[in-house]
Amino acid sequence: MLHAEATTELPVDADRLWASIGSFQGIAEWHPMLCQVEGTGESPGSTRTATGRDGAQQTERLREVDPIRRQYRYTMESTALPVTDYLGELRVGDAGDGTSTVRWTADFSATDDPDQTLSVVQGFLDAGLQQLTRRHS
Repeated sequence: MLHAEATTELPVDADRLWASIGSFQGIAEWHPMLCQVEGTGESPGSTRTATGRDGAQQTERLREVDPIRRQYRYTMESTALPVTDYLGELRVGDAGDGTSTVRWTADFSATDDPDQTLSVVQGFLDAGLQQLTRRHS
């Protein structure tokens, strides 16, 4: 199993940040590599189909959501990436001083070239959190 992780600290209250980025369907509003997300629902079982700026699509299913802990977990249903058993988690932590820590992780198996696959997934996570840093700094 491979693991990718990106973390950033932001000068934003955790509840306010979660309200901004915690929507499962709203990821295209802040992730620079996505141009569109189609789907419905914010409860476990909901799906979203994300379209990248490169035209690639992937469908993900929301497995768990906990607005009190400001986190959700999702799995990959279909993708062009050579991955199986993909489990992602987005979490916003409260640092207690009006700032937040965003942690985005992905655990998965690669069906082809593990190093390259890990690099692609890591790049996606990093790009998202870099964009949040630009927006909230």
